[in-house]
Amino acid sequence: MRRLSLVLVPAGLLALFLTGCGHPATREDCERIIDKTAELKLKEDNVKDEDIPKQIQGYKEARGDEAIQKCVGRTITKEALTCVQMAQTSDALDKCLY
Repeated sequence: MRRLSLVLVPAGLLALFLTGCGHPATREDCERIIDKTAELKLKEDNVKDEDIPKQIQGYKEARGDEAIQKCVGRTITKEALTCVQMAQTSDALDKCLY
């Protein structure tokens, strides 16, 4: 979980939002982004599939509120959210959010 928290917040959330057209990110939008970011990072770290939900839950319990607060209300596009959900790697996901 420590490895996840060191990577997730800086890489995924701080670079999350685009300027321009979009809508304020909801809590649900942010939770989807956090979940997908964590899933991809953990898979790349060769964490067993069955352990991923537990790792994500542990991160959310430890730092989830902080991550959500940094995310909710920021401008995000519908296209970026769709791209996040379809991303197969963390690099691809990062490109969705820049």
